[in-house]
Amino acid sequence: MKVFLVEDEFIVREGIKNNVDWAGNGFEFCGEASDGELAFPMISNEKPDILITDIRMPFMDGLELSRMVRKEFPEIKIIILSGHEEFEYAKAAIQIGVEEYLLKPINGEELLQVVNRVAEKIRQERQKPAGGVEALNESEILENEKRQLFNSLINSDNSLADMLGAGKKLNLNLMAACYNILLFKLQRNHKEQEFSQRIEEFYGDIIRSLEQYGDRVAIFDRAPEGKVVLFMGETIEEIQDTIKNFLKDFQEIFCNYQEVSYFGAIGKPVMRLSEMNLSYEMASHGFSYRFLTDQNQIVDSANIQNQEEGSESVSTMIGNVEVQNLDKQKIEGFLKGGEIEEIEFFVEEYMKNTGDAGKNSLIFRQYIVMDMYFVAGNFLAQIAKGEESQLGEPFASPDQMQETISSYESTLAYIADLFRQVMEVRDRQTTEHNSDIVENARHYINENYGDEELTLNKVASQVNVSPNHLSAMFSQRMGQTFVKYLTDVRLTKAKELLKCTAMRSNEICEAIGYRDPHYFSHIFKKNVGCSPMQYREGGGKD
Repeated sequence: MKVFLVEDEFIVREGIKNNVDWAGNGFEFCGEASDGELAFPMISNEKPDILITDIRMPFMDGLELSRMVRKEFPEIKIIILSGHEEFEYAKAAIQIGVEEYLLKPINGEELLQVVNRVAEKIRQERQKPAGGVEALNESEILENEKRQLFNSLINSDNSLADMLGAGKKLNLNLMAACYNILLFKLQRNHKEQEFSQRIEEFYGDIIRSLEQYGDRVAIFDRAPEGKVVLFMGETIEEIQDTIKNFLKDFQEIFCNYQEVSYFGAIGKPVMRLSEMNLSYEMASHGFSYRFLTDQNQIVDSANIQNQEEGSESVSTMIGNVEVQNLDKQKIEGFLKGGEIEEIEFFVEEYMKNTGDAGKNSLIFRQYIVMDMYFVAGNFLAQIAKGEESQLGEPFASPDQMQETISSYESTLAYIADLFRQVMEVRDRQTTEHNSDIVENARHYINENYGDEELTLNKVASQVNVSPNHLSAMFSQRMGQTFVKYLTDVRLTKAKELLKCTAMRSNEICEAIGYRDPHYFSHIFKKNVGCSPMQYREGGGKD
């Protein structure tokens, strides 16, 4: 690896140049300069792997040189030497992205240790093919870890320190004075397969639009529920302004995707990270309105709550329709896409459409119960087989009828229980279907592990689901990520070939789907505990 030195003190520069055995330790001392202005064109020409520079120099100091190098040659690792302990220097160096910040005086042995450490980091980075299959797999691992982090946030599973630490590992700064959540989901207006890709593109545009807000915004995948955007700020007003600006951007993006529809809900602001579950519950409450109102809107759950508590103004949200206009399609939509946890809320809100008739008329409540029963029964018949497709009759006896419709509350309870029965069958069917999808994905991986282009996206396309959905199902079903399973399959085959054939390591690498022999060796040693050759010679264990 090539090392370049910038130091204005001649004696120091000569000492570093001549008193360190660069060649003997695997380095080429490729150049030197006395200031940043002289150094930059030389660096542009030599393109060293490691730059060592002083801070205080005439004409152009080390910080300015480092900024220019990071911008033009981001692959170059920078080590800064300084005779100054001022915090502002170190802070500036960290912001620029230097690898090491060392205080003078420093001897040759200490400097060599640091250079070796930086060189090892370079080697590890080069073992991973940039932008290739493994980079895509690492993205899948990152999304899975973010899902786990968000689950811990809304379930309050960990301490504040643990949650902040977990966020830091994912480059997420979760420290803020207040928080709020936006839950939203995109879906196809039609069932043509090509629209699935359009949804992925829409999500991609949204994620890119969020980048302008820096670390004050984080997005999490909640497949199949949708996406969660976490807004953070110093004041509630700041978060409200950010949400307002984002929704404006969201609407502009939506104009390019008329074949896709969306619905979303904003939670309530909370002042503690440990109260995130309250914001999420409020957003989920508002999200349930997707079955009761028009699509292509993002509602404010706080406004919904105020309307419910205040009064007749709730009619502005779901409409005060006449009995004959109660919409059965909303019931069918909820049975297809709602969650069991949303049943009571949905039934209560839907029944508000019946007005006084639902509360005061036994005959009308009987009509409603029968109507709900037939809609639920028809839906169940479409999705279930055998005994599961049958619902018990609601009025098996006069006493049961009287009990069911004796009060508005008992009618609500019956309808909620009816929906629960149907949706539990639906979820069992979905679980079995998802199991089939995962099994099909596993079969495809086992048959095609030698394809170097085998990625989560490609397998998802084969089993006809979105990559995010397959990733979530795979982790839930298998207890490991997609990429971990793929890696295990490949390495199991590699061990077999090492023990049972005379194939060379690079041939095995290609046979199991890795394009880079160095990366194959790295991943093998990381997972098996020894190199491929050591394993072949009997140094590894199965």
